[in-house]
Amino acid sequence: MLQRMIAGGLGMERTLEELRPGERGTVTRLLLATAQTSSLARLGLGPGTEILCLRRTPLGDPTVYRFRGTDVALRRREAGRILVNSEE
Repeated sequence: MLQRMIAGGLGMERTLEELRPGERGTVTRLLLATAQTSSLARLGLGPGTEILCLRRTPLGDPTVYRFRGTDVALRRREAGRILVNSEE
């Protein structure tokens, strides 16, 4: 589990994969391959984007997230490479 205190102790940086349904975060970094980053950027996902974890599928992968009015299903391996700042 990747968790770091954000400057000033205002929240925790963790992976998108670690958000539970109903939790929100703000994207801080994308550590994905260029093609994946470009695809998500075209959908509006990038640093500063507010994101909500909506639900996990019955087997836990993929997970559905909502950002900028769009629902997107991401696999754990992708969500684990997106860092978010969230309140604990």
